[in-house]
Amino acid sequence: MRVILYELNEVPWKIIDIFVKKYPKSALAEILNHSLQYTTVTKDSGELHPWTTWPSFHRGVYNNDHNICFLNQEIKTPYKPTWEILSDHKLPVGVFGSLQSWPVPKKGAYVFYVPDTFAQTSETHPKSVQPFQKFNLEQTKRDGGVAAKSIQASPEFLKNLISMILSGIRMPTLFALGSQLINEKLNRNFKAIRSIYQSPVAFDFFFKLLKQRKPQYATFFTNHTAGMMHRYWKHLFPKDFNYTLKGDDDAFKAQAIIRAMKITDNQLRQLKKLADMDGTTLIIASSMGQDAIDRGEFLGELHIANLKKFYKALDYGRPIKNNLAMSPDYSFTFKKAADLTAFQKSVAALRNKKGTSVFSFKKSGLTLNCNLQTNASIIKDGALYRGTEKKKEELTLNHLGITVEQRDQGTAYHIPEGTAIFYRKNLVPEKSRKKIQLSYMAPTILSLFDISLPKYMKKPLKEITQRLR
Repeated sequence: MRVILYELNEVPWKIIDIFVKKYPKSALAEILNHSLQYTTVTKDSGELHPWTTWPSFHRGVYNNDHNICFLNQEIKTPYKPTWEILSDHKLPVGVFGSLQSWPVPKKGAYVFYVPDTFAQTSETHPKSVQPFQKFNLEQTKRDGGVAAKSIQASPEFLKNLISMILSGIRMPTLFALGSQLINEKLNRNFKAIRSIYQSPVAFDFFFKLLKQRKPQYATFFTNHTAGMMHRYWKHLFPKDFNYTLKGDDDAFKAQAIIRAMKITDNQLRQLKKLADMDGTTLIIASSMGQDAIDRGEFLGELHIANLKKFYKALDYGRPIKNNLAMSPDYSFTFKKAADLTAFQKSVAALRNKKGTSVFSFKKSGLTLNCNLQTNASIIKDGALYRGTEKKKEELTLNHLGITVEQRDQGTAYHIPEGTAIFYRKNLVPEKSRKKIQLSYMAPTILSLFDISLPKYMKKPLKEITQRLR
């Protein structure tokens, strides 16, 4: 048995269906004609985020049990992910980019292991992929929610680029990257879709490792379509907002999600071809989905752009490490619990003019996650405040190192319903898209390998395993 899991982050059936309707001869259309199709529903509590729902997908329990709730937290849980369980059973495993996969394990049956794009270090297995991971982490750090004005050709960047060319990146991908950068100079709209090109680069390395090292179970995570859905749902589905597309800019944005899905389709075509050769099971899944959301008035998003200024304004001078996170979240690690407490107290003191706190917090060990919520009044005032009503101190956003980022307003957000597609060559399709709990995915995948399952997991879905064994 061989299984390849393509983690198509946050993509719901509505996006898949509109793409297949537009491209009936696509690889995705061919896959759907020979697949078992389900709608997953996560039961995670609180606000849904992929760094929580993917651990639920892979561990077979929800966040109330596994307690994984933010990026780069200290993960201490008895519930192991699918790849670790299979590795414990001595099956060759490959992991590429799956969320919450850092650090690289010191032991196990891993034929390759590349942690997620928010990893704290650039360590990979094998080391030949490390130049890619350095590039990947640097782009995540520089771009965040808004693409930087340009890619800086530093000596380190050029060194990593040359190493990437020599060790895995394909010429068509290089051509696509070059075309993207040229297009950015000709049309400012292209800069907003730059992030989708991290996926083709990552996939080149993944696919090369997949063919060379032949794992029995492999995972590949991609977020490129999710980012476009957040921004441009309104333009692809204007009827959801009673909106009428206007001009060339809207027309460009209406195609952004489709552009991302074309990248997905190209990757799936390669995986399908490989799977068809040896009867591999290809699973395409999301741990949740997205749908339209109306956020009302939009003046921009608050972003801590200068952490040194932020620390100084808070009068915080103790040791602190800033980890990669996804805006509006910020992740910090401390050497002492007292340092964490002091920093949280200083940040919590920042409020809007009405006295409402603008940060919320989550802790795990010596790591603190701070969530900065954008508020229209803060943007209008250009300041935050601390102290009592009688002795209120005004701190300008500039003094705090906080900027107001102007970007396309989010018009789609997370929903519990995701997708699960089980493909194998010549499989008689099941297109009911029946709803199943997300927690069934891990035991169902693991059962394909005929191994004993942890007692805390649900029983696998026989309607799937019996068709695929």
